[in-house]
Amino acid sequence: MSNSSYKVIVKPNNSLSPEASVKLLLALVVVVLVIALAFTNMGAWLVLPFAGLEIIAFAYAFYYIYLHSDDFESITIEVDNVVVEKRNYKENTTVVFQRYWAQVNVRDVESKKGVNGKSGLFIGSHGKEVEFGRNFINDEQRTLLARELRQKINDIH
Repeated sequence: MSNSSYKVIVKPNNSLSPEASVKLLLALVVVVLVIALAFTNMGAWLVLPFAGLEIIAFAYAFYYIYLHSDDFESITIEVDNVVVEKRNYKENTTVVFQRYWAQVNVRDVESKKGVNGKSGLFIGSHGKEVEFGRNFINDEQRTLLARELRQKINDIH
């Protein structure tokens, strides 16, 4: 990377490969079915439909995790621009700010029920603003990254 370029990429922690996910799901299915069939054999037949619902819920959870395994957010500071890219499942967005006017702020964000004590890292200029790392980094990391981004943005060369 050249001296005039800087990039930060944040991603979810995908420690389980798709193949390992399938193996784990199959193991869970076997365990759930063995237990459900044992209870069904003892006369508690109502356990079987709930075991089926449990298997469906596990399968959906693994599928959802797989769909979002390639999600990421990145900030690239170039000579004249600050580029923020986001990928969430199939939705890709790219926002470009002029480096000279770009501002980095950390402030509390509100949940649907009001302030939740969580901070957000925002990059913006001229009334346009983008939140960065909402689901990927914690408050301490946001503060450190904001400090580093401010320094890199203000470092012209």
